Amino acid sequence: MISGRILLGATREIILPQIGKTETFIERSRGLLGCRNLEEGHGLLITPCNSIHTFFMKMSIDVVFLNRDNVIVAMKRNMQPQRFAMSLTSAAVLELPTGQIRLSGLKDGDRLVWEQWP
Repeated sequence: MISGRILLGATREIILPQIGKTETFIERSRGLLGCRNLEEGHGLLITPCNSIHTFFMKMSIDVVFLNRDNVIVAMKRNMQPQRFAMSLTSAAVLELPTGQIRLSGLKDGDRLVWEQWP
């Protein structure tokens, strides 16, 4: 997994400072399983991906679906454990702590930029 951050494409403002990005099939399959909580501003970018589940998770999460151009095409707030969500038009999924969508001001149509830490 590689570490980075998410910027809002229009302004280049850092909106999520601690985002891991999956690199392997195993990392994508594991996702946040085993994680007990996420701090504000932290999360996981899973790519390629168009669906996720929260089976066996201990916490709820906010979910952001991104298309190939990293534009938000769908969002699911406060997704509880034991659920499934998908977006056929997405190419990546951003998993965040519950409430992070609201705190970050994210909305459908926003373009996000993932930037690896130097």
